[in-house]
Amino acid sequence: MHFKQAAVAIVVLIILAAGFGLWTSKATAPGPSAQDQSILTGSATPQGDYKYTEEAPYYMIVARYPASRPVVEAALAASIAQFKEDGNFANLTAEDIQIQGLGPDRKYAYDAEYKTYTAPDHTSYFYTIYVDTLGAHPNGFFLTFVFDKEGNQITLADLFTPDARYLDRLSAEAQKQVLAEFAKRAGAPATPDMAETVRIGTSPSPETLQFFYLDGGTLVLAFPPYQVAAYAMGSFEARVPLADLKDILK
Repeated sequence: MHFKQAAVAIVVLIILAAGFGLWTSKATAPGPSAQDQSILTGSATPQGDYKYTEEAPYYMIVARYPASRPVVEAALAASIAQFKEDGNFANLTAEDIQIQGLGPDRKYAYDAEYKTYTAPDHTSYFYTIYVDTLGAHPNGFFLTFVFDKEGNQITLADLFTPDARYLDRLSAEAQKQVLAEFAKRAGAPATPDMAETVRIGTSPSPETLQFFYLDGGTLVLAFPPYQVAAYAMGSFEARVPLADLKDILK
């Protein structure tokens, strides 16, 4: 796919993801009986979280999620439901199954794994979700959830003072870091078309900068495959010390 075409497609996907993120940000904060009201009905793991698995004739789903975080669980449930809807598994015809070669050894797959990061007064969950639709390669995207010490989910904007131009600051830093990392991986600076894709993918908007987490004293912005470069280049991140943002932090 041409970089400019990819950039347009990415912006559309990011806007859709932003709407989903807004829904999750309005969800109810976790309570002590959250797991009693489980949405995914996963099983407890030795690590203290939960693992949900679902295997059907033509798809396989695996998703892990932390205990007592119903916002995270609900978001994963919505994502899984979308995966099933997109796969149209309930309406596959015999011809569909034959053409795609579906069977025990060839299935659609959804896998959601997360890492936990801690910072003073915050806990973050960073999800990497891989969806294999039996194309040229699996697709990867992110979900991130950041909670304050009271257990309330926060957005990126919640970290900054109301009048702060934080998007401009973060966008400029992200673009600089991504271009530097791109040159390192490619062995040469980005071409003008590639640099334009990076500029669009790191532009100063809540949609492009929506995936973030707090790791100690650092704000990390994450960019999934395709958002700032071709799929083969992988994902990127920009790490901004909170000390560098202290003039606009709450």
